[in-house]
Amino acid sequence: MGDLKEASERFHSDISTTALELDLLKEHKFVEDVGEILVDAGELEDCVRCSYQGRGTKVDGYFYDAEFDVLYLIVSHWIDETDPAKSRVAPGEIDKIFKRCENFFSRSLKQLFSKIEIANEAHDLAHLIYETKKEITAVKIFLVTDGICPKRHAEVVDIDGIEVTRVIWDIERILTFTETGEREPIIIDFTENGGPIPCLVENTEDKRYTVYLAYITGQALADMYSRWGTRLLDMNVRVFLSARGKVNKGIRETIVNEPDMFCAYNNGITVFAREIDYTSLDNGLVGISKATGFQIVNGGQTVASLYHASKKQKAQLSQISVQMKLIVVNNRDDIEKLVPRISEYSNTQNKVSMADLSANDPPHPELHEISKRLKAPDPTGGSRQTYWFYEKARGSYEETKRLEAKTPAKRREFEALYPKKQRFDKSLFGKSWNTYLRKPHTVSLGAQKNFANFNMWLKEQKEEDLNEFFKKTVALVLLWKNAERIVRKQPFEGYRHNIVTYTLAWIFELSDSRIDLAKIWREQVIHEKINDAVEEMSLIVNEHIRKTDKNVTEWCKSEDCWKKLLDKDYQLPKGIEDAYIAPGSKIDVYDPRIREEVEVIEFCKSKGSQAWWDLAKWLKDRQFLSAKARSQCGNMGKALGRGKDPSYFLSKACKKAWEDAEVRGWSPND
Repeated sequence: MGDLKEASERFHSDISTTALELDLLKEHKFVEDVGEILVDAGELEDCVRCSYQGRGTKVDGYFYDAEFDVLYLIVSHWIDETDPAKSRVAPGEIDKIFKRCENFFSRSLKQLFSKIEIANEAHDLAHLIYETKKEITAVKIFLVTDGICPKRHAEVVDIDGIEVTRVIWDIERILTFTETGEREPIIIDFTENGGPIPCLVENTEDKRYTVYLAYITGQALADMYSRWGTRLLDMNVRVFLSARGKVNKGIRETIVNEPDMFCAYNNGITVFAREIDYTSLDNGLVGISKATGFQIVNGGQTVASLYHASKKQKAQLSQISVQMKLIVVNNRDDIEKLVPRISEYSNTQNKVSMADLSANDPPHPELHEISKRLKAPDPTGGSRQTYWFYEKARGSYEETKRLEAKTPAKRREFEALYPKKQRFDKSLFGKSWNTYLRKPHTVSLGAQKNFANFNMWLKEQKEEDLNEFFKKTVALVLLWKNAERIVRKQPFEGYRHNIVTYTLAWIFELSDSRIDLAKIWREQVIHEKINDAVEEMSLIVNEHIRKTDKNVTEWCKSEDCWKKLLDKDYQLPKGIEDAYIAPGSKIDVYDPRIREEVEVIEFCKSKGSQAWWDLAKWLKDRQFLSAKARSQCGNMGKALGRGKDPSYFLSKACKKAWEDAEVRGWSPND
């Protein structure tokens, strides 16, 4: 990283500019930005900002991983000082900030939600903690600050029998990641846990990779997962698979009931490391003492099951041995190509869904290059043209500026041509398009899951002219940014991103997505009629998403939330057609579904409504599967009987129920 002070000044300048533009407190913008950084760094999957302070309590953001029952909390310490030398945070202050967040958690276990205004997002968080207190296995608290903190290892404390880990992300750590885009490597030191691991070594003739075969204890793997969580699985194509599938239950039962048979029944794990340190042992074998860049590319379910069995069933893991195949790719240029293949080919227990989260695959590099050469029209009608910069990787804007503008005059010229307010990242790219595709419930799933869904859809758009697609993207980003500014000025307490995506998706739905995106690109402004519609409709959306007994954030992720909004009777403002709907335009031709969704829905439709009714009855008579699964099969029969296309989420659940029933002897012809 370059000069820390200079990087800090840029970082604070961006925060101030955007906060002013969005009429937002700088600390709140800081939390949102660092939340996205933590997602990019693989620390958590999503971040919901919910700034709350009470007596002795503070929390600023959260994410609850329902698959692994881990709660992530964010607490902020905003100093608003650009010079790191003047923003040092004392150890005592660090402990005090962590304690306030821990107090929020411990008091939430005892119905703190009843004392928080229901409109505040922190009410949802406190209620979530209270409802899931028996399920939560671990809590991880991130202290994020624009100050400099003393270096210290992650610390673990115990609150009501729940393991709480403290982690610090100060301005130096934040900027190191944003400037380089590189995640901190996971380093496993085996000497700290029983000494070097004996192994056999196999070298290939061409020296492309080396394989180390060894055995590792179940306790060691559980300890790794306790410290690193799903970061261990960054390269695992099955990282998003449910931890509650059939294979996992079998693993868990073996851990608890037959630990001595675990090695015989389990396939073990496949691991990738960028480099290892090893030593010669007395028995003539090689011992692995340290592995840098440690990643589990197959066996994520095994590791997670070991961890949860130790926490929930108090299983003893020290006597469990797990076979480990550790692969070191000797040529660094081969890593990005070989490791995903190793992961894909070694994952054979279940069907693998390749939800590629990378923005380095086509067409993202092409769109990035287009963003650097396709000039946008001057919104004043003059000749001062600028560019919209697609930041496909975090930090690429600043990196491009450093490479192309080495003097102050050149930097000013660069920023005039590529204004900071005209850059957008892959997260906003995905949110804008999935909103246009009328999938606000998918957008509400969070940055990673939404981008994964959007990216799969994008790869299937083979005939799209990328120059025209980029222009449409800019128009959609403009619509999003403009709607976000309007919504933030409303007196809403939280859920602003949900309100933005639902409001815009509703407008696209009512206009059959015939909004004139080409006109928005040409004029580079949003017409007052659409602004009027956003302002008026956002009030209805705000009321709609809050009218639920569920957690509002979770409700927004449901397709039912979207469908119920469409039942409302609303007419777009008069005159909006002249301003925005393209003359002679046709209903949008984009199919919002991805191939995987189409296949699942077609599978369910092919069975016919009567077969689903029969399956629901068959399951009920035998008390197979859950009551929810049986009900879903009945709902499928009802939907198909009415001639309706079922939703993807219902279809996915029903297809799984059908396949599980077949394993148990179900046949529609019997």
